[in-house]
Amino acid sequence: MESTLTLKFRGLEAKVLEEFVRLGLFNTKSEAVRAAIVKYAIDSGLLAREELWEGVRSYKRRKVSAKSLAKELQKIEKR
Repeated sequence: MESTLTLKFRGLEAKVLEEFVRLGLFNTKSEAVRAAIVKYAIDSGLLAREELWEGVRSYKRRKVSAKSLAKELQKIEKR
């Protein structure tokens, strides 16, 4: 399932989103909003923590060699 929407934030909410990203807590404001939705679902009982972790575990992992990982990290550090 997928859902796309456009949101406008003003005032306190906009400031909080900007601060989340500025502090490096999230890479993007969209990421912060997605995390907040999941947190709210857990807090309100709509989603059990076990269900969340089952979903995380179900993702297929990429196979990355140590050599390949080292090269990627070097590229990032050079930026």
